[in-house]
Amino acid sequence: MPWDGGTKVWHDRIYTLDLSSPGATWHEAGQLPVPNGYGVSLTLPEGILLIGGSDATRHFKEVRLMTLQDGKAAFEDFPALPAPLAQMAGALAARKIHLCGGIESPTATTASNTHWMLDLDERAKGWQKLPDLPAAGRILAASAAIGDTFYLTGGCSLAPDAAGKPQRTYLREAWKFAGGKWTRLTDMPRAAVAAASPAPVKGNEIYVVSGDDGTQVALPPAEHKGFTREILRYDVQSDAWQPAGKLDVPAPVTLPTAPWQDGYVFFNGEVKPGVRTPQVFLFTPQQ
Repeated sequence: MPWDGGTKVWHDRIYTLDLSSPGATWHEAGQLPVPNGYGVSLTLPEGILLIGGSDATRHFKEVRLMTLQDGKAAFEDFPALPAPLAQMAGALAARKIHLCGGIESPTATTASNTHWMLDLDERAKGWQKLPDLPAAGRILAASAAIGDTFYLTGGCSLAPDAAGKPQRTYLREAWKFAGGKWTRLTDMPRAAVAAASPAPVKGNEIYVVSGDDGTQVALPPAEHKGFTREILRYDVQSDAWQPAGKLDVPAPVTLPTAPWQDGYVFFNGEVKPGVRTPQVFLFTPQQ
């Protein structure tokens, strides 16, 4: 484990699973240009957009569209971010990609509240700066989009502690960006750091699945019992949060989602500090 002197490893392998074939298994389909994690991965009609991210020593500003050609991954460069960024949140709202939060380097002790937008139909304009989130910068928030409205929930802010190391403050805030301005929504019932993102959406409801709620921060990592399996549902029309059941599998954090049929595919993630999982499951929101 990292706290026992182990080394954290980033990978570059790409795997595919043919969901149209009942007996399909995972197959290797190439490699990323560089090992990478903690960026934003979004499913577009054109392919999968890989935005920023990091490895052990640096953060990236490169943005690439990944597609499959003859079963192998192919990449197309998109406009790069104005600065390296990882652990931010992002979602596709209509044809515009919104990003908010994140950090620019592995040693950062404060997080960004900057808000960027890329119009997929006007890519030549690059990433455009929109109004900053009117709150503390944050990492590992969850995001979602309904129509052309961008939503941002949870995450944690950073500040240097007495030793100059980043210290987390767990957040319950929820925000939306619409009509050129930010509006604060009803706070979540609990904190949620690194919940699955983009968050699943069904109709006018957003689902925050799992996340680190901060209740085990004081425990030694080896005694951690796993992240909360609780699911929260936010109703856009009533601006209200409600419990929406619990996962029946170990709850993962720091993972992306991919929409498929009436649900969202959840794959990999972290189920305890330093413990990754190979699990893959389909989450189907129930109104």
